[in-house]
Amino acid sequence: MSDVVRLLREASRITAICHENPDADTLGAATAIAIAAERMGKMAEVVSGDVPAPFLSFMPRVAGVRRAPQLEPDVAVVLDAGDLARTGSVATEHADWLSRSRIVNIDHHVSNPGFGAAQLIDPNAAATCELIALLLPELGVPIDAEIATALLGGIVQDTHTFAHPNATPRTLRVAADLVEAGANLSAINRSVYADKPYSTLALWGEMLAGIGQRLDGRIVFASMTAAMLERAGEQPTASEGFVDLLGSTRAADINVLFKEAEPDRVRVSVRTTERADAVAITSAFGGGGHARAAGCTVIQPMEAAREQVLAECERELARADARGH
Repeated sequence: MSDVVRLLREASRITAICHENPDADTLGAATAIAIAAERMGKMAEVVSGDVPAPFLSFMPRVAGVRRAPQLEPDVAVVLDAGDLARTGSVATEHADWLSRSRIVNIDHHVSNPGFGAAQLIDPNAAATCELIALLLPELGVPIDAEIATALLGGIVQDTHTFAHPNATPRTLRVAADLVEAGANLSAINRSVYADKPYSTLALWGEMLAGIGQRLDGRIVFASMTAAMLERAGEQPTASEGFVDLLGSTRAADINVLFKEAEPDRVRVSVRTTERADAVAITSAFGGGGHARAAGCTVIQPMEAAREQVLAECERELARADARGH
């Protein structure tokens, strides 16, 4: 943490960068860093290559998020991204800008290789926002209601409101401090997990109607296609939270959601119980994440991608059974 604190204090301009298809954790962490930087007398901006989903409208300053860096390169804080490529168009279209920046890497993914000039990586943290809540006091920045709302939003989404096993005693203590600072836990939970429009429920209904299983229900999966989105009149971000619904299946050790991004490109979200390693599955396709939650992108049409990933899921369960898990 000391190297991160030093770089942030030395900087005149701080750009906080989200990963592609931002969730509440990357956006909340980036927002909190930018607010803290401004309160330290620095210029700051939040950058996301993709527009935040509508359900994130409760986040402070979300309307001011930029699609590309506008400040001159100084310190770029990459948040909740297992590698630079995870920042999407920021990495591909602004590689020169990044090369001239001092990169600070703050993340909680076990698959993070430790890129950047300074790193704060803790796989035991439930969310990157948890790490930011611990970092800000080291910078001398008090956490008020605005920052607390941004940070608690990330923790709520990454823990499914503390229902996932990644929520540790430290996570709960951090969250309690954020509530005490003014964050409204009930309202944040509703924004992230409820308040869905009819079109989203219609989409989810079609996805649920097409669910499948393997190995007597130990693997449960569903798919979201471009045609489904068109019929429902929805955007790809409407799938957010659906994989958690799959996780309510009683017998499943692995839940997988396949999302058609393009005709030959499928994004995959994997959730597992302690009997399977989600990273072991997704790393076979160049992905990563956490042992219980990970993702990857497969450059194949939907049917081929589904068969390849499900075969890897079966192999992971066979490995787990051999280990006696």
